[in-house]
Amino acid sequence: MPKWDDLDLSGFLASQSKMRLISYDEPEITLAGEYRCQARQEGHHAIDETYALTINFPPRYPEAIPTVIETGGRITRHQDFHTYENGAFCLGSDIRIRAIIRKNPRLTDFAEKVLDPFLYSVSCKIRYGEFPYGELAHGELGLIDDYEQLFGVRGKRAVLDVLNTLGRRKRVANKLPCPCACGRRLGRCDFRFQVEGWRKLAQLRWFRHHVKECFTPIEKVKNKKQKKRRRKKRR
Repeated sequence: MPKWDDLDLSGFLASQSKMRLISYDEPEITLAGEYRCQARQEGHHAIDETYALTINFPPRYPEAIPTVIETGGRITRHQDFHTYENGAFCLGSDIRIRAIIRKNPRLTDFAEKVLDPFLYSVSCKIRYGEFPYGELAHGELGLIDDYEQLFGVRGKRAVLDVLNTLGRRKRVANKLPCPCACGRRLGRCDFRFQVEGWRKLAQLRWFRHHVKECFTPIEKVKNKKQKKRRRKKRR
């Protein structure tokens, strides 16, 4: 399995001696067993915990995000622990995770940069009753908070402007107002270079689907003329 050898499967298994390769189909693999998380963040508690996990690396990895499921029942399956009812982890916002694993595609990198930080935070929540960096928002609010930081913009509208830009062809997107609120078109602002980087993380239709599935539409502000016409009709 040359692909997975290149992505350091052997290194991952060497670092996690109780994890095993339980399913191998050329395009994808599934690992299962006891995963040990040893981590410490500056100014916070040290954690050394073991969890029973099943990790599926899909055929399109690292373009697609792995699925991690906790099977031992140690983590409460509730949004407060960022864990779905089936035991799968919500590892973070899709675009942030895609950006991390695209830049660091090795399986050992996924463990170090995505899985370990998640398990560290949840372990602190279980043991001490709180996340090390405060409670995280859920659902749409959580995505907006994370994408504000990732994109460097403020507010839901600006976040959606970036995502809608990513869902359009480049020549069309460059004619739109820049989401950074500079007042210029995207094609005339340096922000376009950041957009180009995010554009590489997924296909256009993925960004459009992400907006449709994860965000509620923003109601359009009615202008004064429309309001006056409606008042006259009511009279």
